[in-house]
Amino acid sequence: MERTHVRCYRNQGQAAFRFTAGSRCAPRAFTLIELLVVVAIIAILAAMLLPALARGKERAKVTRVHAELHGIGMALQMYVDDYANKLPPVRVNCNTDMLMHWCQLPTELAELRYLPRSSDAGREANMEDLFNPGHTYKYAAPGPELLNDMPIGNYALWVPTNFPNLAGTAGKYYNDPKTTTVRWVVWSMGPQPNSPKTRSSYAPMSSDSWYRRTGDSGVIVRYADREWRQFKSP
Repeated sequence: MERTHVRCYRNQGQAAFRFTAGSRCAPRAFTLIELLVVVAIIAILAAMLLPALARGKERAKVTRVHAELHGIGMALQMYVDDYANKLPPVRVNCNTDMLMHWCQLPTELAELRYLPRSSDAGREANMEDLFNPGHTYKYAAPGPELLNDMPIGNYALWVPTNFPNLAGTAGKYYNDPKTTTVRWVVWSMGPQPNSPKTRSSYAPMSSDSWYRRTGDSGVIVRYADREWRQFKSP
């Protein structure tokens, strides 16, 4: 009797049995509401993580800039040692195609292999500013200046009067390498190259124009004092 009942159950409910068994084996799909909830959670997590990733990327680039400015500083010191304490001239241009390449890194450092050389116009030294693509890091020093590769006198570097503190906007211009308080300065235009802080007329030697923290604008600086000791911005 029990066997007949089972057989009858199977015969009469075969379709239902197959359906039930299939339902137990097949995975249950997400509903639209559940899918939207998952997408919303992912979006919230991404919004929380992306700023942190961006800050980390910026700090990594700043660290690399400091390392490359240090290398340029060492190249300048080797040049000075080899050429009787004389620094390369500062270059500016008024030609339209070269106007933005003011204070490029000295051609001499590339020609004499103190720095890697590039074939790009306006970027003879292959040391591109990470925050200002297409341009080298900037270089300035009280002393000889070239305009379109022609001598025009001495370049004047603005330095705060409270040196070595460097804070504030009170200062003076030095164009004589024998009397200046700062021998040379090299700098990056920083994460926001066109910001008012970066383009300040007191940059790069006023610490008020320096980059200081993630998300900030301002220049990233390395310089040497009268004793050729090197210092850097934060």
